[in-house]
Amino acid sequence: MADELLADETCRVFSKLSQPQEPGVQRFIVGEDRSPRLMTTAEIAQDLSDPFAALLLLNGVFPSTAQELLDALDAATGEGDRLREQRSFMLGEGSQLPVREVDTDSTNRGLRFLIARGGGNDGPDLIISASHPFEGLVELMAWDMVHQGFNFYRTLGDGGRWVWAGNSRHALQQPTRGKGPFESHPSGNLIMKELKFPWVHWHSFKVHISAAVFEEADVPREHQWFLDKSGAETCETDVVMPSIVRWTNVRFERVLSGAVTIDPVLLIEHVVTCPTVNLASSGTESAAAKLGSSIDLPPGFFVDADAMEAVGLPEPPAFAVPGEMYASSLETFGFHMTDGSFSQPGDTHFAFVVPERAFEDIEVLRQAIARGVISPRLAAALLMVDFPNPVFSRKRAKLLASVPSVPASDPDGLSEAIAASILAASEESPDGTPERDFAARWNLGDDGWRESFSLELNDYYTAVESRLGSQQGFNDFVRLAESRRHHVRDLPIFESRLLFPETNLDRQDLVMSPNGTVTEAAG
Repeated sequence: MADELLADETCRVFSKLSQPQEPGVQRFIVGEDRSPRLMTTAEIAQDLSDPFAALLLLNGVFPSTAQELLDALDAATGEGDRLREQRSFMLGEGSQLPVREVDTDSTNRGLRFLIARGGGNDGPDLIISASHPFEGLVELMAWDMVHQGFNFYRTLGDGGRWVWAGNSRHALQQPTRGKGPFESHPSGNLIMKELKFPWVHWHSFKVHISAAVFEEADVPREHQWFLDKSGAETCETDVVMPSIVRWTNVRFERVLSGAVTIDPVLLIEHVVTCPTVNLASSGTESAAAKLGSSIDLPPGFFVDADAMEAVGLPEPPAFAVPGEMYASSLETFGFHMTDGSFSQPGDTHFAFVVPERAFEDIEVLRQAIARGVISPRLAAALLMVDFPNPVFSRKRAKLLASVPSVPASDPDGLSEAIAASILAASEESPDGTPERDFAARWNLGDDGWRESFSLELNDYYTAVESRLGSQQGFNDFVRLAESRRHHVRDLPIFESRLLFPETNLDRQDLVMSPNGTVTEAAG
């Protein structure tokens, strides 16, 4: 078993662990620990300073289920304690599928709950993910009041057996980076893939998850989590975004206080790559296309709209296509939703679900600029390399190899140092390379870059609008969207076939050009 564990450093390794004989908490930080081992009370007190550890684990309380955990927290706290403040949320990739047509034995709707305990401007202190209050896997993120960052826990089988899988800081250091839970939480942050309106797959004011998704005898159907659930709009603003800001604040405060040095690579990867993504969609339900409605398209598909706003460059206009054009593309490309024995023609409940840059990347960018760690000019020059491809840009990602890998002691001069390193690489690079592209943009100087980039973006927006005026143009964008979905299917956040529609398109690696045309990516 030990050899097998060493071979698997993904988040799936936890499902392979043997169930411990006794209740307790095992330490298994993938990449650092060779195998799980039971933590002593002294180790828990030293390494874990979150409410779960302080109130329950240190007192020998090891709950078996999510509801037992919540009940134990209530028993350990007094009236008015913020840890008694509870909000529940619900999602499921198959939550909007027609009830009678779905074979529940072979189709996984992916129904699950997110429970937040505690409140405040920084977000909750405990965040629980579970599909059932009294059974099944329980995952927990708990804010560490001393060490800062989230501690990642999950159950190992039943009977009060838990594993501590690491802290947010382990996501950003070797040898644990990208391993275990940090494969799918690469920055150590809470993830809500469908973060923006209309929050595809989540219960919200826009679309409700009905009790009909459960069998009549299912416990969750009548449980408080379901009956008192809040909408995804609250989860976005009160839980996920403040939690991401909270951890990002800690990252920068450690740097600016001198507690840690700045790793330029860890910073710039948030700008030139996308370690993870969020999912955006039209705010229009796909069924509305049959009624001739206009289908609005997510701006983050066409350009890194939030990042452009952060550096003061023009955001895209409101792109849209006629409903009949969208409906024609569904038929042309054989869109259908399928899982198990279930298959249904058409798109997801909301139209045109696509990946866009994750909010955690945008927050790092915003704070880096606001705190003077990098300049808007550097950020803009990096973002404008292959800007029509806001996610999965192989061209822009190549710039990371030219970023200095030596940590810096302070932010003064960091932007110039990064630019100088890329400029040096550009001198040995042929025309058309990302290094040369960056050099041309950087050399516009402090006074010229903003106007030049704005003109370039506006020309691109005009080209996109022109392409959206024809069925062929929109079909090309549909093909590009499917190409990007295939990239997401390779990520650990892809857990259900119902996350996206499936089509008759073969897998291709497609890219957008500044003139709005779609082509195959260069080898």
